[in-house]
Amino acid sequence: VDASTLQKNLKVQMVKQNFLTPAVTLSKGQSLDLVDTVSSNHVILNGRWNGSKQEPKKEPNAPDVNVTISAAGQTKTVGPFATAGTYNIYCNVHQGMNLVVTVK
Repeated sequence: VDASTLQKNLKVQMVKQNFLTPAVTLSKGQSLDLVDTVSSNHVILNGRWNGSKQEPKKEPNAPDVNVTISAAGQTKTVGPFATAGTYNIYCNVHQGMNLVVTVK
C-alpha cells in the first residue's frame, strides 16, 4: 500500500459525559482516534443508548469496539471501518453518550 494513499485517523473528542461531535463521517478504511479531553472514565463499546436503556449491538462489518479511556489527553484508536454503512458506538458509563459513524 502506498503511504500517500493512507488517510489520517479522524479525531473525536470526548468531554465529561459526551462525545463533542455526536456524528462523524469516515471514508472506507479510515479509523477513529477517540481523545479524552478531561479525566473522565469512558468505556466505549459497539451499540447505543436508547433513552435510558443500553442496546449493545455490533452491526455487520463493524470493527470490534471495546475501549477504556480514563485520563485527560489519552487517545485510543477504533477501526479501521472497512465497509460503507452506519455504525453505532457508545459509552456504557454515561447515559446518552452515543456516536454515529457513517462510512462512505
